[in-house]
Amino acid sequence: MMSSLIERLRAAGADMDGAMDRLCGDEELYASCLAYFLSDPAFDALGAALDAGNYAAAFESAHALKGVAGNLGLTKCYQLCCALVEPLRGGAPDGADLVGACRALLEYREALRAIAQA
Repeated sequence: MMSSLIERLRAAGADMDGAMDRLCGDEELYASCLAYFLSDPAFDALGAALDAGNYAAAFESAHALKGVAGNLGLTKCYQLCCALVEPLRGGAPDGADLVGACRALLEYREALRAIAQA
C-alpha cells in the first residue's frame, strides 16, 4: 500500500508532509517520482565527473539531484547533495572530500531503495 511507503520514509526522517503538499497529496505520483529519482542518471554522471575532475559537470549533477531530493522531502539526501554542491559551486574545491561525499550520497541512495522496496 502506498501509504506504507510514505510512513516508512517519514520514519526515516523524510519531510513527507512538505512533499505531499508539493504533490497535492498524490501518493502514486510521489512513488513514481521517487522511483525515477533513485535511478536518475545524474548519480552516475556525478561520480564520472568527479573521477574526471570535471567540477562544472559534477556541480550540475549534484545541483539537479539536490533540487529533486528537496522536492521529494528527502532531507538527508538533500543535505548530502549540499555537501557536494557548495564546495563545487565555485569550481575547483580546496580540501573538500568530494569522493567521500559522493560515496555517502550513493550509499544513502541504496538505503532509500531498500525503504522503497520494503
